Amino acid sequence: MKIPATPPDFQQKFDALLVEAIEKSRAGDATLLSAFTNANIVDEKGRYLHWEELRFREPPEELDPLSHWAITRHARYVRAQPTLFFDKQKNPFVLVQTDHIARNLHEIDSETRGSVQFSGGPPKSQDAERFLVKSLIEEPFNSSLLEGAATTRDQAVRLIRENKAPTTAGERMVINNYNAIEFIKQQKDELLTIEIIHELQRILTQGTLDDEKKVGAFRSASNDINVVDETTGEILHAPPPAQDMAQRVQRICDFANDDAKDGPFIHPIIRAIILHFMLAYEHPYVDGNGRTARALFYWYVVKSGYWLLEYVSISRIINLAPAKYGMAFLYTETDGNDLTYFVHHQLNVLHQAVDELKEFINRKQVELQQLNKALNSKNLKGSLNHRQLALLLEAARFPRAIYTIDDHQNIHSVSYLTARSDLEGLNKLGFLTKRKRGNKSLYQPITGITKKIGTAAGKKP
Repeated sequence: MKIPATPPDFQQKFDALLVEAIEKSRAGDATLLSAFTNANIVDEKGRYLHWEELRFREPPEELDPLSHWAITRHARYVRAQPTLFFDKQKNPFVLVQTDHIARNLHEIDSETRGSVQFSGGPPKSQDAERFLVKSLIEEPFNSSLLEGAATTRDQAVRLIRENKAPTTAGERMVINNYNAIEFIKQQKDELLTIEIIHELQRILTQGTLDDEKKVGAFRSASNDINVVDETTGEILHAPPPAQDMAQRVQRICDFANDDAKDGPFIHPIIRAIILHFMLAYEHPYVDGNGRTARALFYWYVVKSGYWLLEYVSISRIINLAPAKYGMAFLYTETDGNDLTYFVHHQLNVLHQAVDELKEFINRKQVELQQLNKALNSKNLKGSLNHRQLALLLEAARFPRAIYTIDDHQNIHSVSYLTARSDLEGLNKLGFLTKRKRGNKSLYQPITGITKKIGTAAGKKP
């Protein structure tokens, strides 16, 4: 990844342009002066462009790229609001409120603080939500993938659902990410402490570091590290020194625990994004900083009542264009610690992830309706209960999944005998195959499970 061009100093150019604009205006030419009065912090498409991008775009009339940058950057400067954070040179990180931010926050508020509505009859709402939770494993898989885990989505599904012990570093990273999400849910009502962040990093890196003493502990002076481009070796980010970590991470905790009653209001989603950025910026650990930063984002949004965001995968969207993710960090660092770049990027990621979740839920609603018809058909009416229906829905999406009686029992909080009866019933009806692994029975969807469901529903009595 190439470090973006450092923006030129805007103030000197801005001052010179202003003098020129006033002089031309007195001579009857107000064109340049109008560029000042029409100055905007974004381009005509609402994009908050860094100098790296803006310098190659066609500037407004009467302006060259440098003049365009100076006017735009000054408009941002006067609107920038300082945060509680400072870089290692003690320069503040700032944020500029934009229409893009306001619009996205409104949409996220509208779409993620309500409840998932499943139409149709069974499964009941509790079972539907259990199914939804079990189906959404994208975040632990993709967060691991971003960090280099070598595993497939099918392997991730099998690991998590069968509660299998990981056998490779990639599998361990997937399980660690899943366990971190469970830990986040347990800690959502607690104040953030350094110990909680340590525990998050410990969970996320357990079994993946050569030196276990580095798990759940700040890096030492001898472990000062840089973020480098793996291809060129170029240093992309040099974190603050290790001796300052306790104080700097405590500031992150203070920011997370601030109820904003006495200071300026910061929207919970923005606060969560800033926590994400700052933990990554501080880079307090020898490994797992990115995973811990993303986990901290999830912790804060769940804590703030955005329960549905627990089920979106920002890592999956980031993984589609990881260079843009890295560039969002670099844009902030190279342009006066302006967090707006990173906030814009993360809001775009979040918006896309929420849209995908809505599509997934709509798809599940259709599947629920279709299988509900099958449940009420003359052939299957009375043959399947809501737990079996949920499993068939799941099997249709994950045809390689393997089910055990213990797994089914734990998910639905039923007795062992009830769970066994559910799976044996589906086996006898031809939906699942059965084999043995030692003393344990393993059930797996038949080949063409979706077609089988449709055929069973449409069969004439």
